[in-house]
Amino acid sequence: MNREVEIKLNLLSFTNYLKLVGFLGQIDQEDRQLNGFFDTEDRRLSQTGWALRVRAESRRGLVTIKSISTEEGDAHVRQEIEAEIDRGVALDILGLQKDVMDLKVIPVEYLKEKLGGFDVMVLVKFENTRQKKSIRIGDYSYILEVDKTEFSDSSVDYELEVELPSIDRQVIVVDYLRKLFDSLDIPYELQHESKFARALKRAGIG
Repeated sequence: MNREVEIKLNLLSFTNYLKLVGFLGQIDQEDRQLNGFFDTEDRRLSQTGWALRVRAESRRGLVTIKSISTEEGDAHVRQEIEAEIDRGVALDILGLQKDVMDLKVIPVEYLKEKLGGFDVMVLVKFENTRQKKSIRIGDYSYILEVDKTEFSDSSVDYELEVELPSIDRQVIVVDYLRKLFDSLDIPYELQHESKFARALKRAGIG
């Protein structure tokens, strides 16, 4: 089980997104991610505090389970278990040609151990374009991830995510980001909702 610590900022508009991307200049990596979230018909995973995601990236697939996040200062903190799978397998699962629960990977085995056998269906799918840039802040390098997320209702969100190695790194990173956003004339606004939660709302799923 990994403890994920992230700062997520809502960029609010395409204009602000362009400002930040312009500041970053030559990026280190860009990836197009197709994401699908799965649950039982009676939403058993959500009720027990878990989200099951399958993601297809340009070179790999990922199966991830995440707990409900808590906010500590400006950071989101949650538990996660992730396993890499073949990209073709991920696409087959997202295309409903294969069942994610048939995979022999740790996230799926963990859910089976905790909740027993069950069938899942896809709740929501959305696409995300992620641009990554390594930035030195203090004595540590952080990856700034700038996301453009397209939901099923054709709406688009823009945000910045920065993963921290531990919660005690938050102060120096927040100070850097506040100064950066101020210099770019971008409001510093926390993103309190996950992409999954926003996708559910856009799809009209409570």
